[in-house]
Amino acid sequence: MGKKDITLQDFLGDPYIFADLFNGCCFGGEPVICPEELFPLDSVQCTQNNSGIPGKKIRDTKKLLYRGEPAAVLAVENQEYTDYRMAVRCMRYDADEYERQIKEIMSRHKAQEGISYFGEEDRILPVLTIVLYYGKEEWKRPRTIHDMLDFSRGRVFRVKIPDYPLQVLSVRIDINIELFRTELREVMGILQRVDDKAAMRRFFAENREAFSKMTERGFEVIVCSTNSRKLRRYIMKNTEGGHVNMCKAFDEWMEDCRMEGKALGIRIGEERGQKRGEKRGVKKGEARLSQLILKLGAEGRAADILRVAEDASLRNRLYRKYGL
Repeated sequence: MGKKDITLQDFLGDPYIFADLFNGCCFGGEPVICPEELFPLDSVQCTQNNSGIPGKKIRDTKKLLYRGEPAAVLAVENQEYTDYRMAVRCMRYDADEYERQIKEIMSRHKAQEGISYFGEEDRILPVLTIVLYYGKEEWKRPRTIHDMLDFSRGRVFRVKIPDYPLQVLSVRIDINIELFRTELREVMGILQRVDDKAAMRRFFAENREAFSKMTERGFEVIVCSTNSRKLRRYIMKNTEGGHVNMCKAFDEWMEDCRMEGKALGIRIGEERGQKRGEKRGVKKGEARLSQLILKLGAEGRAADILRVAEDASLRNRLYRKYGL
């Protein structure tokens, strides 16, 4: 599990954030789920492989919805990259959870009546799993089990074989952050703009008050998504009482990147232009940096664009890679 997944999993583990995610993504922002109704469930699920050998799978985040008595099982799977097995994975996760509940009921009957069984009147809890996809590329498929099945030599079976929809939500496309009521709105807003520094800057400016009260869990997600070590330092400097003045930290980071980028262009220009004059050398240094940024942008490497002004070794490696 990568660092981005771990920080996002920790963030979504907060019942207020978890409830806000489901309310905003599944119920149009209506407060259908209250954080007080959510209780953590063991994310380790027992399963079996194709040979019947017992094993286990670990889910990202799973909670029990409790309303006087258990009402539903809710789960979130985080994905940074498209997984073409995801429909089967989620179907298996849900089936394993249903099997766990059946075994629990059978054990209860055994303890109470001496007989292990699952009866006509017994019921299991519904399971709702959503896949939170925060990758760059559009998630096109699969969105159902049928997307994974080859019906080319047996189209007649399509209407007979049950489908299983995948509840996949792309952060960049499918999520309306205005439906959220917690700092999930600001975190998702950054994830939607992580490849566009100008858009990110505008979003901060428009939501300064909210960012000034950001929790440490929230800023961890933002730091990991921007992949900036300097932003982490500025945030730590502006943290007090468990809350981060994210706006102030971001302002300092942006200014530092701007000044360092300017200094970098001048320094490179001086190094390359000693024999042709300082002015011409500065322009060449800036052009070299611009060419590197354009190449990174063309490859969709926005995170590396932010890092080149901070990491000299990375910058030099990329210069050599692209022959600049």
